[in-house]
Amino acid sequence: MKYGGNLTALTKALTDPWSSPRLKARAIFIWITENIRYDLKDYNRHEYRGKSHKEIKCRDDEDCAAKIEGWEIQYIDRVVRRKKAVCQGYALLFQRMCTIAGLRAEYLTGYTRQKYYQVGMTGPLNHAWNSVLIDSTYYLLDLTWAAGVVIPNNKGKLLHFTKSRNEYYWMTAARDFVRNHFPEKAQWTLIPNYTLDKFAENPYYQPDELSRLHLLQPASGVLHAQKGDTIRFKIDYPNHFEHVQINSNLFHNPEIWIREDDRGRQIKPRLDTLAVKLQQYIPYKHVRNLIEFNYVISDRSLYYLDILFDRERILRFNVQVTE
Repeated sequence: MKYGGNLTALTKALTDPWSSPRLKARAIFIWITENIRYDLKDYNRHEYRGKSHKEIKCRDDEDCAAKIEGWEIQYIDRVVRRKKAVCQGYALLFQRMCTIAGLRAEYLTGYTRQKYYQVGMTGPLNHAWNSVLIDSTYYLLDLTWAAGVVIPNNKGKLLHFTKSRNEYYWMTAARDFVRNHFPEKAQWTLIPNYTLDKFAENPYYQPDELSRLHLLQPASGVLHAQKGDTIRFKIDYPNHFEHVQINSNLFHNPEIWIREDDRGRQIKPRLDTLAVKLQQYIPYKHVRNLIEFNYVISDRSLYYLDILFDRERILRFNVQVTE
């Protein structure tokens, strides 16, 4: 369904066929994630360069409210016409369309963590997402991350967007959502007494595994231990795999595929038989979806652990070894 210059008409055409609030919200979610692409140029012009967007100047609260309302209407119209947005645009558009459809949605801003080295850190305060009220219960959504995947270069500049709807961010369970999102207003975690400090101590979860992976033990991504302690891991994971490995700052299983020649040029991948022989595997128990294994802290200089299933990192932990 195309936008004809009237957001109210578009929203009603999408949502009027449905009587259920959940299905109305779902229709809006699908339309936005199908039709709005991530705005690489806007991100690279502002967030990547650390430049702020133009601020609204006003005389008093009433004047500010009116100017912000006017700016939002123009901004949302621009997003829908150009079919491009950064997180702010996705979240504001969803909120506005929900309001038109008679649904209550909140525009939320906060911290996110997407990098393996951010365990023990809050991550940047630079993202926006939504909650929506369905049958007296609030649910969390992130339309930006649901819409597709962006590819950055090694400096963080965005190069490409691939549209690929990620259902994980449709009404995500609060206990899962807080693994990589924390709102500025803590009540919107929807979890009692959940703090920014607790959020910072989450382990890193490989994004592709978030919908399948649930860590049962240890309770934190920041492990406080002494030399000789045994760390017990319990993971709920439904997918098939064969090997568990652990990489750390003390030992790293070598890559088994050679992808470059001696001059650094890309070649057809070939198996490195020596690297295969050097692989170290962790014994584990696997009953239904429950995986259990142990790791002994053997050196005081240990400061991180990566958990790998079939040579792919799925989790990272920060380790703090005390005397």
